[in-house]
Amino acid sequence: MWKFKRKLLYALIIFVSVTAILVFLMRGFLFPEPICTDGKKNGFETGIDCGGTCALICKNDVKQFSVLFSKAVTSGYETYDLVALVANANIDNASREVGYTFVAYDEKGSILKLLSGSTTVPLDGKFPLIIQSVKFPRPPVNVVVTLIDGPHYKVTENPTSPTVKISERKYEPGSIPRVYATVVNTKRIVVLNLPVRVLLYDANDNVYAVAETVIPTLQKEEAKQIILTWNEPLPFAPTRIGVYPIFNPFEALPTY
Repeated sequence: MWKFKRKLLYALIIFVSVTAILVFLMRGFLFPEPICTDGKKNGFETGIDCGGTCALICKNDVKQFSVLFSKAVTSGYETYDLVALVANANIDNASREVGYTFVAYDEKGSILKLLSGSTTVPLDGKFPLIIQSVKFPRPPVNVVVTLIDGPHYKVTENPTSPTVKISERKYEPGSIPRVYATVVNTKRIVVLNLPVRVLLYDANDNVYAVAETVIPTLQKEEAKQIILTWNEPLPFAPTRIGVYPIFNPFEALPTY
């Protein structure tokens, strides 16, 4: 009986060893490495050259942006600021650049102006698009925004622990109204050329004034106060101040 058990044990060891050697020798066939630029679906890719371990996200896995509103707000004589608020539900991927176009119409439905731009997009949340100080021959009564999204790639930024936060905000009325906000870099990376966009909301939660600035440098774990101003008095104080840092998610690195 003992001899039979010993032979069975030896046979099992040989079987496991041979199987391990065969798996090792055939690993390239059994578990092929994805080649993310060969025009084929291989390895653990979930699409052609996308998904799995590839940096490129498959189109079916990208959540489309939605425009919550778009409008023109008065900023001076025959001058308006164009603003749109966009929702982004993507939490771990982003496009390196998103194009947008504002089309402003008059009361008869005729196009007054068509203006385009591009932006980086923060993850998992709402962010505004702004074009300021646009002259119109007639008041714009309708504004439509279209977005042109590019390929999405994996990013290291984590919405639950964002690199840039807003710690406080304050409105100061007067002949030159001001908004003060403190922008905080929570990570040990240097953030360069950070756009910060501000929307002022009335009691009905409608935007009636906008502003934008750019922080040239935000050092590691630095908190910096910004001041945004308007050249003319605003009709009333905002009931809500929306401050939106437009952080490029491709800049984020793990904290150390």
